[in-house]
Amino acid sequence: MSDPLALLGLARKAGRIVPGSAAVEQRLRQGKAPLLLLASDASPNTARHASQWAETAGTECLTIRYTKEQLGRALGRRECAVAVLTDEGFAAALKKQLSETNLR
Repeated sequence: MSDPLALLGLARKAGRIVPGSAAVEQRLRQGKAPLLLLASDASPNTARHASQWAETAGTECLTIRYTKEQLGRALGRRECAVAVLTDEGFAAALKKQLSETNLR
């Protein structure tokens, strides 16, 4: 699988991704998330909050090239500006895929 959005869809089906600001903040407060994803067109306010949550939790915050709409569709929603992967394996696979697709 070489499509990062398809991998995110798989993570959703497996229950290993949490979308939405409130849910993401709660999950990061619990300290159970290796990777926070931020859509490329997230508002500056959302980006600021997400960065603060990630820093406090010691979680990597990654701004991805996909828009809120693209990320949302992958997660079965209309839009999604922020989501958190809760599984190390999915996080590592996504980072690898994103680096490979950015090289092409």
